[in-house]
This record gives sequence, C-alpha cells and structure tokens, in this order.
Amino acid sequence: MFSLLGIVLISGFPVLIGGLMEGELRLSEYLSSLQGVLKEIWPLQEFSVMNLRTGREMFLFPTIAEYIFYSLQILFLAFAAAAAFALAFTVLTMLLSEKARERVKLFLYFLESLPDLLIIMAAQLGIIFIYLKTDVLISKIAVVGGDRIYWLPVLCLAILPMIQLYRLCMLTFQEEERQMYVELARSLGFSKVFIVWIHMFRNAIISVFFQSKKTIWFMLSNLFVLELMFNMPGIMLFMRDNMSPEVFLVAIFSFFLPMFLLYSVGEWFFLRHFRGKEVA
Repeated sequence: MFSLLGIVLISGFPVLIGGLMEGELRLSEYLSSLQGVLKEIWPLQEFSVMNLRTGREMFLFPTIAEYIFYSLQILFLAFAAAAAFALAFTVLTMLLSEKARERVKLFLYFLESLPDLLIIMAAQLGIIFIYLKTDVLISKIAVVGGDRIYWLPVLCLAILPMIQLYRLCMLTFQEEERQMYVELARSLGFSKVFIVWIHMFRNAIISVFFQSKKTIWFMLSNLFVLELMFNMPGIMLFMRDNMSPEVFLVAIFSFFLPMFLLYSVGEWFFLRHFRGKEVA
C-alpha cells in the first residue's frame, strides 16, 4: 500500500523539481498536479497524451500496452536467464576445489566491473563480425519498423545481473556449507553432488529469491540504455517521447504490479513448501 502511494507521490515530482530550480517550493502546485493526474488518467481508455516526436495527440490505451508488454518480456526473460545461469554456475563451482573456486569467482567478478554499455556494444560488434566472416546474420542488432528482437537484448541485459546473482548465490551456498547438517551428511557418506543439489540448494534458494529484488531493480535501470541502443519499442523509449506525470505513473505501475505479484506468489510458495524442511 505504501509503495503504491509512493509511486503516486513521485509522479508529481517534476513540479517540485521545477520550482526548486527557480528557488521556490511549490507545494500547492505539487498537490494540484497530483490531483490532476489522478483525475485525468481515469477512465484509462479515454486518456490521451501528446506524442512529442510526431506532435499529435494519441490515446494512451491500448497503444502503451504494446510497449509495456515488450519491455516486460525482455525484463523477465533476462531475469529468468540470469537466475538460471547463476544457480547453475554456483552449483558447478561448489563442486570444485577451493583453489578452483577462487579462480572462477575472480573471472566472473572481473566481468561484473564492465559497464553495460560496453557489453551491448561488444555484442553488436560481435554480430557484425560474424556476419562479415560467414555471411550469416544470427541476430538483428536494432529494431526496424514493426520487428521485434529478443535473444540478443535478453543476453545483454542478463549478463551483469547473472554475475550479481552468482555472487549472492556463492555467499549463500558457502554459508550453508558451514551448517551442521552438511557436516552430518558428509559423515554419513553422502556425495558432494547430493549434498549440494539436494540439501544445500533448497535451503539456499529461499534466501537468494528474497534478496534478488535488488537485482531486478538494477535491471530496470539498465533497460533504458538497452532500449536506446537496440532502438527497441519499449516503455522506456515511449516515456522519452511522451513524458508526462500521467505516462510516468502508468509506466511505473506497469513494472511494479508484475514484480509485486511475482514476489508475493514466490513468498507464499517458499514459506508454504520449504519452511521448516531444512535438513538437520
């Protein structure tokens, strides 16, 4: 509830910021702006905005739904890929010796220091290089017309979050490795693969899930750069061309609600099926 209220309050910030830049605190204008946003945006089907690129007025719905859906597809596909690869690399790393673990961690942590813009440019140049050498275009490097591209933007958006989740997974799994139930399982003769995959995995995944919220918000901050570099018709570029408090409010809600549902359902699932089931 407080999150929803915060989103509504933030939608009127442009008025406050504009006043502060002129040395004024426009509280009354800010409150009027919030009231106007809530009045104008309902009913949604009749709300229209001025497109800054074309200079023409357009209905917000259902036009914005296409942009929102495309951005959410890229975001959640990238998050799913990042989580899957992070967990797979973590399980494989935990099966290695301590010396080998440190080498793998050092390499991946080095990749984490690379800026997202460099990763996107390297991926696009790599596609061009492959095309020049083989005359095979494995992916488009930009959206043209009504086309959609998926796997390359998803890959670029997933790399840094995957490393962040990998770091988080490693810390969580190593903490689990020091628990008494792991020592007990070892003394009973269970293999390392069995202990990591069956016992440690299900205990660590709960902590990783709840702490991954920061990662998905980090991905949102990179989504604008991604859409700009690939010329993707996503919600970030729609906001750039149609910026207004009403569009901002709808866009933020469109991201907040799916993530709220995801973590609410995830919390219910993990607490229902895993609480109290740690191997002791």
